[in-house]
Amino acid sequence: MSGTENKSTAEERYLATVVAVTDQYTVPINRGSNDYVGVGSRFMLYSLSEEEVKDPVSGRSLGRLEIVKGTGVIINVQSRMSILQSDQWEAPTRRIVRKGPRSFSFGGEEEEVVVPSNRRLEFIDSKVGDKAKPI
Repeated sequence: MSGTENKSTAEERYLATVVAVTDQYTVPINRGSNDYVGVGSRFMLYSLSEEEVKDPVSGRSLGRLEIVKGTGVIINVQSRMSILQSDQWEAPTRRIVRKGPRSFSFGGEEEEVVVPSNRRLEFIDSKVGDKAKPI
């Protein structure tokens, strides 16, 4: 951010809005190459809480909570629009494999096997109008 660019201008420039819901894993956003978005850029998808949160001591507004719906990576870029796809995966499964005699007191071995998941996680209840910001 340059010295002449204030924070709200930078936020407006990079804050994106979901313009459609392609499926539970993919949403187009209204930022593209004209906004310096490139393939591989990561964004957090979120909505804002209905009510403002107030500081219980001062009574001052702290703004609205960001309700995180997931994170994603840009997979396609056009000049004014990009496609954001979830980049979160189901946790891998872990299991213990025992080799040798049943009793470990007689030299049996144990090995942990980690099986990665091939199941992508969905964005949580994504909707037109949700926000996305670079992370």
